[in-house]
Amino acid sequence: MNPDQTYQMVINKFMAVGGDGYPKMTAHASYVDTGFVDAEVLRAYIVAHSPLQAANYAPPKGLTCKERHCE
Repeated sequence: MNPDQTYQMVINKFMAVGGDGYPKMTAHASYVDTGFVDAEVLRAYIVAHSPLQAANYAPPKGLTCKERHCE
């Protein structure tokens, strides 16, 4: 990531509203509630791309994760 860039991120509504103690994002000036439900979006993706091939979703070679940090 480049610290001089602006990035967009997607989080589910549970996290956005502060569930489980996450910081609330709903008051952030750039917050947008799309109205999409994650389970419905996932179902639509699976239907559109079935049959799914697990190998197509494997992490890239060389990606290593240690203690919640991936390189």
